[in-house]
Amino acid sequence: MIWPALWNGYPLLYTDTHVFINQPTPGHFNWDKPFIYGPWMLLSHAWYSLWGTVLVQGVLLSQLVWLAQQTVGSVTPLRHLLVCLVLSLLTGASWFVSLLMPDIFSGMALLSIFILGFSNRLTRAMTVWVSLLGAFAIAVHLSHLVITAACLLVVLVLRWRRFGYAVLPLVIALVALLGTTMYMFNKVSVSPFGSVFMLARMSADGNVKSILEKYCPEKSWHLCTWKDRLAKDSDDFMWDASGPVWTHPGGPIGLAPEASEIVALAVRTRPWQVLWSATQNTVTQLTMVKLVDTIQPNGLDQTVVKSVEKFFPSAELERYKNAKQVQGTMLERVSFVSAVGTATVLLGFLLSIYVLMQAWRRRDWTALALIAMIWIGVLANAFATGGLSKPHYRYQTRIAWLLVLPPLLLWPYKKKSGPAIQSRSN
Repeated sequence: MIWPALWNGYPLLYTDTHVFINQPTPGHFNWDKPFIYGPWMLLSHAWYSLWGTVLVQGVLLSQLVWLAQQTVGSVTPLRHLLVCLVLSLLTGASWFVSLLMPDIFSGMALLSIFILGFSNRLTRAMTVWVSLLGAFAIAVHLSHLVITAACLLVVLVLRWRRFGYAVLPLVIALVALLGTTMYMFNKVSVSPFGSVFMLARMSADGNVKSILEKYCPEKSWHLCTWKDRLAKDSDDFMWDASGPVWTHPGGPIGLAPEASEIVALAVRTRPWQVLWSATQNTVTQLTMVKLVDTIQPNGLDQTVVKSVEKFFPSAELERYKNAKQVQGTMLERVSFVSAVGTATVLLGFLLSIYVLMQAWRRRDWTALALIAMIWIGVLANAFATGGLSKPHYRYQTRIAWLLVLPPLLLWPYKKKSGPAIQSRSN
């Protein structure tokens, strides 16, 4: 699961990786990211080497894939190895295991809900473990709340008696998010400043200007001075140092109350336009399955290198500098790998349709649940990222590999025996 990191000579990095490295340091709170993944990283790297985090991510994903196999049927070490080989060599799963970002936990959150909702083989200790792992996977990124809510609908429909087990990770995650936000910002909210992202998305979609034109004569919004020069790209709106967000005296935190008001007015007065824009962005996000923006070295020399140099031994800094990604020699070499991953995901989806028909014909609710949950989870991810933020290749590729799982776990199709699949309510 970690071969891309081994090939690179170092864990894969993103410009935001430095934020999570810095999170556990005193007073380092981020307005836009949950205070979850960074402290967890510290447990796995201990300021010694970031390789520890990659290794743990690989082990955790392997375990959840094993438990998912166990849930839908029999599992053997050889079959598990083959499944992991296909996932790691032919999809983007191993690239996100190797990436020091919360992205791989999108799929882990979904698998945790599936296992808790449909497995009849979990011991009490393993139920507790999967619940805690699922809660962590949900809490590390706010978009995972949307994915989890969609997955829980499948449990509610197909195995409602297990809903109490399946919803537990979400409850724990919400408590963790509320607690950390209260501690950091003295606000009772899982995303106290998320309205700024929504404002950027709606502005890029053209749903904000008319609100400003109508209400600015009676409002003293900071954004009123920008109504005739709003950025057409949500990333430019959000991150341009000379743009509307960072020129606000209070930055994004200070802009958040105003953003909430404008977003609410846009939804209330332009509901169909907002819905149509979100639908278009969701569909666009669904089609973006490539490794392109996952492994680019852009900005690493201004962000991650400083954190590695500050907190880690000199040997770690040397390993960082020698990485192919940092040297800029990786991107040109992975175009074939990326193309293979995209084709594999498409093939996995098409094969899943056949498996779905077989499962429906035999009334195998566990198999049906796996396929339905993955499809709904992938769609929910596209909405949570593309529809509410901005379509990016990284956002969809991080979870699209799950589409390959149904044919891998269920092929050749054999109906699982026992009472677990005889009734939806079991």
